[in-house]
Amino acid sequence: MPPTTAFTDQEKSLIRAKAAGAKQALLANVKQFGQSPVPLLIAGEVYAGIWLEHNQDNVFLAEYHPEAAWASQQVFMDHQREDGLLPFMFPLQMKGSYFNTPVPYWHVQCIYPFARCALEIAVKLGKDEKTFDSIYRCASKYDDWFVKFRNRSGSGLVEMYCEWDTGHDNSPRVMDGGIPHGCPDKEAKNMPDLPIMPVLSVDLSAMLYGNRMALADLAARLGKGADEMRWNEKASELKSRMKEKLYDAADDFYYDRDTNGLRKYRSEHITRLFMNRVLDQSEFDSIYNRYFTVDSEFWTAFPFPAMSVSDPHFVKECPKNCWGANTQALTVLRTLFWMEHYGKKKELHEVMYRWLKAFISHDNKFTQEINPFTGAPVSNGTNYSPSLIMFIESAKTLVGL
Repeated sequence: MPPTTAFTDQEKSLIRAKAAGAKQALLANVKQFGQSPVPLLIAGEVYAGIWLEHNQDNVFLAEYHPEAAWASQQVFMDHQREDGLLPFMFPLQMKGSYFNTPVPYWHVQCIYPFARCALEIAVKLGKDEKTFDSIYRCASKYDDWFVKFRNRSGSGLVEMYCEWDTGHDNSPRVMDGGIPHGCPDKEAKNMPDLPIMPVLSVDLSAMLYGNRMALADLAARLGKGADEMRWNEKASELKSRMKEKLYDAADDFYYDRDTNGLRKYRSEHITRLFMNRVLDQSEFDSIYNRYFTVDSEFWTAFPFPAMSVSDPHFVKECPKNCWGANTQALTVLRTLFWMEHYGKKKELHEVMYRWLKAFISHDNKFTQEINPFTGAPVSNGTNYSPSLIMFIESAKTLVGL
């Protein structure tokens, strides 16, 4: 791939001005919720609420609004259900909203483990041991919930029951076979009555692996040596089962598995193994080099599309809110959690360069997603928090603020 091209002085000025506006918009996205005494960061104009899948946004918000960043962790712990399930979101307001409850437990929708995110923010903010113990107890109960209610097959992996479990809206990967939007009766425990169920999920299993590794780190911090060993062993066992049941050696790719076998969709779910650091360096290098360095797969003009462009399931029309095609801000933001870790700093800077270029080359008001070929915004609201954050972080790295 080519090296990053330098911005012109005019472009640098434009980026700095746009980044200043992005920071103001990000702080304006911190709103007062009825479910929390401290304001929380909403996902954006269209998504007026706080989602568990957006929790990593707060790792970056902590630099600008530490109280809100931590409150966004505390609110999930405060509303953890007795059986261990965390809410998947909190609506900002009920009136005129799709949501009919202030605390819904309809599905999972967790990607970056709550334990890892809360731990990272707590460390950044200098929280005390009592806080780390609260995170540990919460994450332990959350792990128990998955073992009890999302392991019907006894595989030891996490099962996906609905489209919104993984946040991959409108992706064939999580819709084909009659999979519904949400879990039956708006209850995350409920598996649809479908011949293909249960579906063993790559990304939900990767999330649970990351949760267990974070629990091991928390146990070490709290002086719980035996627990640290236990969580490391549980994580290692989960990793082995993923390799055994979800890995396709011929394709060198991890796929979900239903009752008919592997569900072969080359979607960005693979990056969630990267994000949760499931793969060893050699395993990562093999997959990355095959799929993330060529424009016929994920290295498009504006990476990374939600589906490999050569996959027959790629949605060529690139409609709005489509995780079957578009380059999603959430995917791009999450590259900050894995690319440099796996030795891809130069490539990360190239992604940042292309992201900035897309946002200054088009009239983009920080929408949720862009076209992977042109960089043009795919209309879906303005001031989406992950887009704002990625623009700010990219500008800091490549231009300097």
